[in-house]
Amino acid sequence: MNDPVSIPRVNLHTHTFRCKHASGTVNDYCRKALDAGIAILGFSDHCPFPDQEYSNSRMNFTDLPDYLRDIDIARCQYPQLTILSGLELDYRPILGKQFYLDEIIDKYHLDYTIAGAHFLPAANGKRSLYVARENPLSLPTLRAFVHETVRVMETGLADYLAHPDLTALGIASWTPEIRSAYLEIVDAAADLHIPLEINAYGLRKPWIETPEGKRPPYPWIHFWELAAEHGGIEVVAGSDAHRPEDVWGNLDDAFAMADRLGFPVRNYELAQRIIARRDAALTGCPRIEKSPFYCKKSVSEIK
Repeated sequence: MNDPVSIPRVNLHTHTFRCKHASGTVNDYCRKALDAGIAILGFSDHCPFPDQEYSNSRMNFTDLPDYLRDIDIARCQYPQLTILSGLELDYRPILGKQFYLDEIIDKYHLDYTIAGAHFLPAANGKRSLYVARENPLSLPTLRAFVHETVRVMETGLADYLAHPDLTALGIASWTPEIRSAYLEIVDAAADLHIPLEINAYGLRKPWIETPEGKRPPYPWIHFWELAAEHGGIEVVAGSDAHRPEDVWGNLDDAFAMADRLGFPVRNYELAQRIIARRDAALTGCPRIEKSPFYCKKSVSEIK
C-alpha cells in the first residue's frame, strides 16, 4: 500500500537547534535529507511566545525572522529539495486563535503548522503540567490533555495533529476508560478532517515495561487500532527529528505500522495541498518579496 519507491519521500516534522532540546541547523537537515532521498522537507520548530512561556523548549520570539531566513536561504542552496516553513503549535487559550493568526502564521507567512499538545495550560495562561511529568498518568489528567488536544484541533490552525497518542507514555494498560478518552480525539479528527500523525520519535525512545509487555512509549498500537476501527481518518507519518541524522528516522517502521492497520500514509498528498495553498498566496507576500533568498517549487515541479 505505502510503496516507498513510487511515492516521493516527505517529512514535515523536524526540529533544529533553536528548540534548545534539538541539534542541527537547517543546512544540516537539508544535507541529511538529500542523503535519505527525501523530496519534500518541512521545518517545524516549536512555536515561541512573546512572554517566553515554555522557553526552555523553543526559540525566543525574536528569533523567528532568523529561523525563517535560514529556511529561505536553504531553498536556494538546495534546489533538489522542496523546503517548507512551519511551526509546531502549543495552543494557549489565554492568547486566543487570533494571536496565532495575526502574530505568527499570517505575519510570517508560514507554509504550514502542526498542532501538538505538550502542556496543560493553567488559568493564568502559564503551564500547569508537562505531559511527561505525571507518570503514571491519571485518568483525569489524560482527559485534560484530550480536552486541550481537541480544543486546538477545533481552532483550525493546524494542518495536522502530531503524536495524538503522546500521553500513552504514561499509561500502562488499555481500558474502556482510556479508550473512551482517546475516542474523542479520533472523533474530532474525522469530523474536522484533520490528519493524525504516526510519530516515529517514540520508536527511537526506550521501550517501556507494561502489564501487556514491552512497547514503545508511542505510537501506541491500541490507539491506532481504534482509529482504524473508527474509519474516516487521514494518516500522516513524521520522524519528529531532533537530530539531522534522524530526518528519516524510523519512518519506514511507521509506514509499515500503517500498512498493517490498512492506512495509506498521506504525507505526499498533504504536502501537495500545502504547496498549492502557498503558491496561491505568493503574490504580494512581504517576506517573500523582500527576501533575496526565497526560491520555490510548484507542485508540478516535484518528481
